Amino acid sequence: MGKVLYNKYRSTNFSEVIGQDHITKSLDNALKNENISHAYLFTGPRGVGKTSIARILAYAVNNFDYNLDNNSLDIIEIDAASNRGIDEIRELRDKINLAPSIGKYKVYIIDEVHMLTLPAFNALLKTLEEPPKHAIFILATTDAEKLPDTIVSRTQRYIFKAIEKKDIVNHLKSISKSELIKISDDALLLIAEFGNGSLRDSISILDQIRNKSNDVSVDDVNESLGLAPSTAIDTIISDMNEKEIQQLVKNLNLLVNQGMSASTISSQLSKKIRNDIFLNNISYTFDALNLLEKLIDIPSSRNPELQLEILLIRTIGLNLIKSNSNSSTDSEIKEKTTHVAIKKSQISPKTLEDKSIVTTKKIKPLVSDKEISTKSMVDKLVWQDILNELRKTNNTLYGILRVSKQSFSEKGIKLGFDFKFHQQRIIEPKNMEILQDVIVKITGKKNNIETFLQPKIKEETEINNISNIFGDAKVLKS
Repeated sequence: MGKVLYNKYRSTNFSEVIGQDHITKSLDNALKNENISHAYLFTGPRGVGKTSIARILAYAVNNFDYNLDNNSLDIIEIDAASNRGIDEIRELRDKINLAPSIGKYKVYIIDEVHMLTLPAFNALLKTLEEPPKHAIFILATTDAEKLPDTIVSRTQRYIFKAIEKKDIVNHLKSISKSELIKISDDALLLIAEFGNGSLRDSISILDQIRNKSNDVSVDDVNESLGLAPSTAIDTIISDMNEKEIQQLVKNLNLLVNQGMSASTISSQLSKKIRNDIFLNNISYTFDALNLLEKLIDIPSSRNPELQLEILLIRTIGLNLIKSNSNSSTDSEIKEKTTHVAIKKSQISPKTLEDKSIVTTKKIKPLVSDKEISTKSMVDKLVWQDILNELRKTNNTLYGILRVSKQSFSEKGIKLGFDFKFHQQRIIEPKNMEILQDVIVKITGKKNNIETFLQPKIKEETEINNISNIFGDAKVLKS
């Protein structure tokens, strides 16, 4: 049985690691200067190289040749997701004083360390405070906010970032060449986009579709990922622009019946409309910004398919009512509004494969000079972009802001927090500066930011929440 591609092409030295130069250079220098710490903490999104670098470091400190097929007795990997209790950590503590078998160090790699219970963290803390000279700990997690500060403070922390799309594409090209996989550049780009900054996920997608065709195209990737062809999304938007409700429902249902989920269709519609508005300066005969905001909630609804259908019908239906109230005819609306015009036909399996469908666009300014400033105002969709950007560079701030309650207006952003220490972290000058820099990068200008504490919850509920956060902890009343 052959290896899966992400294991076959796992990095075996620092020079092979993709997209984490800021970490590999620092660790390489530490090795050269023999400045080895007793504990490291690797935090960041999944699939970006945390475990790979942990293994490389473990072998490097012992001067072992890194072979993916061989395991050293002096390198112990623990999955905290399935070994999260105090008994497992006590067993580790009992064995840690044993000298290494052949190497200089005994290295413990604890993956998903945030899954440990509070008693297990307490047991681990005692070991981190007074470790044997021959022991090194490498802790890895995708959720650093769940780690006690006492653990974090006793480690050297390295923050991994989501991998740039261009770096993922280049790496996939290299793998494709080695594996004799014929695949178009557009298909590789689509895989990288769907991988969302995770190199492992992107390689897994490539592995999934490698046997689908002798020459993998965008359509092959779409089909494997359950995505609708771009022509189908264009046709849905055209139905909305032309206010063809019956045609819209038929085309939408056909996509769902062919296996495309409402969540995926919503995501593709959001991306298409957003690009048209903010990048291509295209406007629509319906309220596109309002639609974008509501599309975000489709995946979490109880019945996504029905909710999406109702949302799209309501969006163009409301527009018709507004048009009538303004005494504007359909022909006048078409003259006043630039929109996407697509060949009209119901989507069918044949149409999905037909690449002859042509999209024509008439370009005109989307808004007047007076209204341009509103494009820089943060809304729910833009806020998600801000969080995604923060996730690449500052996972701590991302984690705190992700659980905040947000409200947006022309006056700025209001952020509500359940816990005071979260609010205090955000209002620190350095953290506020980081957040504002990202906001400027996404919107083009700073926004006023206010923070507040959410109304206190009932004591019993609060105690239960605290207990859930810290596993088996008991909360003592004073």
